[in-house]
Amino acid sequence: MLTLQLADSYKRIGLKDKAFRVKYCSCELSFKVNYHTGERKLHSMKSCQVRLCSICNWRRSLKIFGQVSKVMDYALQEQEYRFIFFLTITCKNIEGHELSRQIDNLFYAFKKLVLKAKVKKAVKGWFRAYRLHIILMVNKSYFKKTDLYLSQEEWTSLWKDCLKVDYTPVVDVRAFKTGTKKQTAKSVAETVKYAVKDTDYLIENNKDLTDKTVLELDGALANRRLIAFGGELRKIHKLLNLDDPEDGDLVNTDNEEELRDDVKYSIEVYNWYIGYKQYIKNYF
Repeated sequence: MLTLQLADSYKRIGLKDKAFRVKYCSCELSFKVNYHTGERKLHSMKSCQVRLCSICNWRRSLKIFGQVSKVMDYALQEQEYRFIFFLTITCKNIEGHELSRQIDNLFYAFKKLVLKAKVKKAVKGWFRAYRLHIILMVNKSYFKKTDLYLSQEEWTSLWKDCLKVDYTPVVDVRAFKTGTKKQTAKSVAETVKYAVKDTDYLIENNKDLTDKTVLELDGALANRRLIAFGGELRKIHKLLNLDDPEDGDLVNTDNEEELRDDVKYSIEVYNWYIGYKQYIKNYF
């Protein structure tokens, strides 16, 4: 199990508390089970909340996906907004020890971008994910009014200026497909991806490189806001009373239907057994 490999790496580099938390993350799961249909809904879990934990990242991605979808669906009810997808796909490679500073630079550059006069005039709300996958909300008139519309070249120029680099970064800007909920979900899924995949830091048959990568990534990502809502989308997020998408409850992902209160259900508890490498149901 990948979490055990990560726990071993944390132990080797001296982060024993994180090693313990990751090792026993999700070791006990309980589910509400509908008496009539057998439908299961996660009821509780013990999560470690460590940024590199693949289980927590999976649940966190579901949560962010659910929240962004709800916020966008609410905004689209107004029938006056459209969404565009802004994706920065290049910046120069850096050394691992420079990662934390580079993330700071990227986030600061994006903050400067949304404060640019042209962008403030055109963009009504935004969502920013870790890999600088950005959702921008604009009025429907955005594509028709020349004083609002920003071309691909203009976005690139603005981003280069905010990033303060001597090369031209590649920026992709395209319209979101939001004609149906399925199209909206697909567009959101493209934006809301794991901050880091486990294969980025768990290097097969190379413990030294794994430990070095885990140490650098853990330091760069710890205690950092990796996603954010802004403008009208932030207001909608607050209006919908959604909790913190990164540090909030990982059981309720805002992406799954709750079992109705008027339906009888039982609770099933499963524990992870390392020796068997599987979850086994507890019988009380």
